[in-house]
Amino acid sequence: MISGIAAITVCLVPLGAHDATLVGPVTRGIEHVYGFDVNVLPARDLPKAAWYPKGKRYRAEKILDYLDAEVAPAGGCDAIVGWTRVDVSTTKGKIDDWGVLGLGRIGGPSAVVSSYRMRARARATVVHRAVKTVNHELGHVLGLDHGAGADGCVMDDARGTVRSVDRESGLLCPHERTAIEDKWHVTLPERDHFDWAWVADGPK
Repeated sequence: MISGIAAITVCLVPLGAHDATLVGPVTRGIEHVYGFDVNVLPARDLPKAAWYPKGKRYRAEKILDYLDAEVAPAGGCDAIVGWTRVDVSTTKGKIDDWGVLGLGRIGGPSAVVSSYRMRARARATVVHRAVKTVNHELGHVLGLDHGAGADGCVMDDARGTVRSVDRESGLLCPHERTAIEDKWHVTLPERDHFDWAWVADGPK
């Protein structure tokens, strides 16, 4: 469906225990929203240095350190997204161990997304949450912060709840798309609706 409108390659890296059934939708979600080529790399173990015994989960920023050091130098990836289903956390304000859906460094090159907090009765809801979160964290890697977002936009702040993600359209708002195009000198797709059927299930 997408032939690579923009000359940017995103590498998706499964890490440790992960939901393999969501790799396809997440990959197509990146292609649909950004028009980027996506390479799915071989699965890797989670870095032992990222384990946080006190919280019994993994520190997101240490996973980013690992991706920056071990995946980025291999070349071929303009942006890297680690994909896992283990619980991840980071520090938020005065809260030392804040559980998150994902974390992306503004300006990149890496982000990590966990499906741990995306659980829902309806599989479609999980797919929507996964795709929206990956594209949100990828937006950070491309240089956008939450200030670039607005209600319903990809970069809208989740505000600590997955319910905020559910309210998003899943699409880049015009000012978000323009900011990425200007920074990276690329052309992104302009869409007025999200093709969830194709993203979720692929071509018929």
